[in-house]
Order: sequence, then structure tokens, then C-alpha cells
Amino acid sequence: MQGTTVAFPKYDFYSTDELLKAYSAGPVRLAEALCGLTDEDIRARASGPQKWSIQEIIFHLTDSEVLGAFQVRQACAEPGTMLPIYNPDIWTRELAHQREDAGARGVSLTLFALLRRSTEPLFVRAQEADWVRCGGKHPQFGLLTLRNLLELYADHSELHIEEILNLRQIVGKPLQVHPLLPVRLFEKMETERESSTVEFDLLQRGPDELSFPDPPGGK
Repeated sequence: MQGTTVAFPKYDFYSTDELLKAYSAGPVRLAEALCGLTDEDIRARASGPQKWSIQEIIFHLTDSEVLGAFQVRQACAEPGTMLPIYNPDIWTRELAHQREDAGARGVSLTLFALLRRSTEPLFVRAQEADWVRCGGKHPQFGLLTLRNLLELYADHSELHIEEILNLRQIVGKPLQVHPLLPVRLFEKMETERESSTVEFDLLQRGPDELSFPDPPGGK
């Protein structure tokens, strides 16, 4: 619903250090979650024909991180300006992520890791006042602080790692990876969404979850 905003959910279960740990560990944990899978496993639409494959989740994570890296930089350099957003379902479909080969998949994973590595120092060197002072205007949530962006992206990789682990169960290759952030930010968003008439046009869920488009980009 264009022009409508809803408050970003409170996500104070974790300290900033815990969120930074999850954010930093995202690429290694993603690689761990993919260990031992074949190309067939990665491309399988194990949850159904209209659901994302692991392949699409991988490329989605990188799409989101491209936007997130920009958003964090804009929040720090130009506080209060409008943050860009995108629709992950459209990008996944129109960029034909499912058809990409294994080489492109490897590049995508590398890019995800490099984007995290290059953005992390902006979070690490933030002073206490920066977590609230820095931020930007989000079309759905209104003002997002730098802390909110860390919450969003730290949770985002954990969310999709959890999704990949669920898909591994379906294809018969279970793997246990201990969650770093067991309480999902997006579960709080889903609860708030169910109690509201507002339609989110943006947040990072795959078509097999909420159909939130992506946030700071998704998020």
C-alpha cells in the first residue's frame, strides 16, 4: 500500500555484539549449510513448484546484500534520506537465478561474503550515538536507524540459512547448524502483519514464506 508505514518491530532480544557476530558469520555459516549438496539438490524445488530452490535463495541473499551494503553506507553518509528498496520475487524471476550455472553461483557466494566483509567495519566503528543518529527513511517502516539495519541483515542471513537447512531435510541430507539468533525478526513482522490491514511491499522472504518483498531490501 503506497504511502503507508508501519513501525519496525522491536528486536532487542540481542545485544549489538551478538548481532554483529551473526552478521559477520553469515557467509561462513551459509557455506556450511551448503556443504555436501549436489547441483541437483541445490536446484530442487523441494518445497513445491512455486517455492524457491536453494539456488534461488543463494542469489537472493546476494541481491539483498547488494542493496543492504548501499543502504548502510547511505545511512551513515546521508542520514535521513530515502533508502532504496526492491522486490525480491521479481528480481529472482526476471534475473533468472534458477538458470545460472555453478560458476555463477560461486561468484554470487563470493560477492555475498565480500559485501559483508566490506560493510562490517561501518558497524564496528559506529559510536553509541551513531546507532540512532544514522539511518534513513524506509517506504514501509518510516525511519530506520543503523541499529535497525544491522538487525535486519543479521537476521536475514540466519533466516535463509534456516530455510536451507529445512530444504536439506526434505532432500534427505539433514545437517545441524546451531542458530545464532533463534528469535526471528520476521516472525515478529508476520505477527504484526496479521494484525494489520497494511500490505508490505517489501521484506525479505522467499515466495515459500511470507511474500514480503525485500528490504533494506528486503530484510
